[in-house]
This record gives sequence, C-alpha cells and structure tokens, in this order.
Amino acid sequence: MNLSELELDGLTEVFNMGVGLAADALSQLAGEPVELSIPRIQLLPKQEVIRQLSQGEDRRVSAVRQGFQGDLITDAILMFPADQSLQLVQIMVGHEVPLEDLGEMEQEALAEIGNILLNAVVASVSDNLDIALDGSLPEVELGIVSDVLLSGRDVTEPLLSLQVRFTIATRSIEGYLAFLLDMPSTGLLEQKVSAFLNKLERGA
Repeated sequence: MNLSELELDGLTEVFNMGVGLAADALSQLAGEPVELSIPRIQLLPKQEVIRQLSQGEDRRVSAVRQGFQGDLITDAILMFPADQSLQLVQIMVGHEVPLEDLGEMEQEALAEIGNILLNAVVASVSDNLDIALDGSLPEVELGIVSDVLLSGRDVTEPLLSLQVRFTIATRSIEGYLAFLLDMPSTGLLEQKVSAFLNKLERGA
C-alpha cells in the first residue's frame, strides 16, 4: 500500500476520530481526564515494529488482541510495555490498589481498556470508510514483542501501526496499536481511503 501524504492525513483523521471517542470513554472509566495523542500512522513490516518496540531487547508487553472480519480481515493488537500497563490498570481500578496486588485484576482491566479503544477506532474506520467489520471478543496476551506480533506469521508481512500516547494527570504512557493486514485487505483499505477523500472534496 502506497499512500500519498494527503491519503495518509485522511487516514490519520479517521483514526483520530475513534481515538477521541475512546479518550472520552476511558476518562469516564478512570474518573479523571484521559488524553490520547493524535495517532502516528505508518505502514511497516513487522520486523521494524518489533525493533521499535523492543528497543534492542526482548521487551515484555501486555497486549490486547481482537480479530475483525468482513470487508477486511485483520487482527488489531493494542500493546503497552508491561510496567506501564500496570500503571494504567492501577488508574482504572483505583489508585489505592498497590501495583503488587494487581495481578488478578490486570487481565480483566486490560481487556476492558483494549475493548474500548479498539472498538472505538474500528467503528470510526468502519463508518467513515464504509467498511463492514465484525469483531471477536478481546484476548489478553502477556509476552515479548516478537511473540505477540508474529504469532506464526511472516515477519515481512506489512502492518498498519499507530502510536498513541496516553496522558493521565502526571503520567504519560505509550500505547502501540497495530493492525495486521493481508495483502487483499491492504489494497481495499487504500481504495476506501481514496474514496473517502474524494467524498470530502465533493462535499467541500
């Protein structure tokens, strides 16, 4: 998929609409303002995303994976560095809960956070790009970056990566959202982004 700068801006706007909805929902869940940055979108091979996230080591992450089928076939994966995900879960379940006591609640809270963010973003993509998508239930995975991203797939396959920063009070937490796309899905997404921009231009 070769997106022009204009098409990349359009896709960023579509994803950002979903991110805004997710920020509102997460703010209600946390009981305090949650700000999510405008997503930085790149189409990269998995090996490059692994390199960026691993930072030269087998870095452990907490991930939420959700499969979507329809016009596109994709796995959406939300990842946080393991230490940061515990901070995020602590905010969601209550500041008074010590980090060492979060083990039993971590997966449930992460699944809820992932469900909110992934579905808000995918709903925005579905509505704005006219793409039908049905999602499975989210699953939480804990492991090193390469195991989470590869999962039996080719390391050279492309994925659509979104980097989003969570800012909650004095804490800044980096979240990484990746969409694993097969080649037919990649081609269709490119067509839909072009049609979305044409529609905006006609309406202007």
